[in-house]
Amino acid sequence: MKYYHLVTRIPMYEGQIIDFSGDNYNRLYDFWMKREARRNDGADVFQVLNENDYSDEGKLVIQDYVFNQSRAVRETITELVRFTDFPEKPSRLKCLYVCKTMDEVYKWKENFQSFNRKILQIVELTSDAESFTGDAIFLPQINGDSFEKKIAQAKEYWSGKTKGELVETLLGGKIRVEKIIWSIN
Repeated sequence: MKYYHLVTRIPMYEGQIIDFSGDNYNRLYDFWMKREARRNDGADVFQVLNENDYSDEGKLVIQDYVFNQSRAVRETITELVRFTDFPEKPSRLKCLYVCKTMDEVYKWKENFQSFNRKILQIVELTSDAESFTGDAIFLPQINGDSFEKKIAQAKEYWSGKTKGELVETLLGGKIRVEKIIWSIN
């Protein structure tokens, strides 16, 4: 089947194979699950708070920690719900986020541009791997909701319910870049 992907960090090339089999994780995993919030001297957010360090650097460490951890919690809860209730669905941490239509691509492009995320390319992909299509608006919210509410939100996401607002398809397995549709050049 044919899919489309917005490339935002490292350009892709025709014929490229992206393989999520085995222990291959995506950049989302690296970005949210491996990231740390530390001061230049190595102090973590809890040391910063215990020292009442509200300097510019201290505030940045606190903000980075909250920003990162809230997203890591969202992805962890979403993965736990998938693992327990929807084990047949592909992992959000071992997939490429793709669109089935160019209309979906343009909605994501607008979304990315709204927070200045640079788009390098739009590529066409093929894969015969299993996929899952859901609406990102049903992901657990990044807010003060309880874990119970976030778990319910994750279940709604994995149910495949869509409003058509930010539809995303998770594509695992082996994926081939067939064509560069658009490039920033």
